[in-house]
Amino acid sequence: LPRETLLIFGAEGPGITDDAKAGARLTVSIAQFGSTRSINAAVAAGIAMHTWIRQHADLDRAW
Repeated sequence: LPRETLLIFGAEGPGITDDAKAGARLTVSIAQFGSTRSINAAVAAGIAMHTWIRQHADLDRAW
C-alpha cells in the first residue's frame, strides 16, 4: 500500500460506489480460504490497517 493511502470499505454485496471505484488509483482484495464466505468490513479494515502499519509505521518510535 502507498504511504499516503485513503482506505474505503464497502458493505458486503454492493461494495463501494462506482464513483469511489472510478476515483481510486489502486484497489485491493483480501483472499479468503476455507469455508468463510465473507469477511466483514471491520475485520477487513483491521487487516488493511495492519498491513499499512507493517509497511510504513516506525514502530520503534511509536512505543
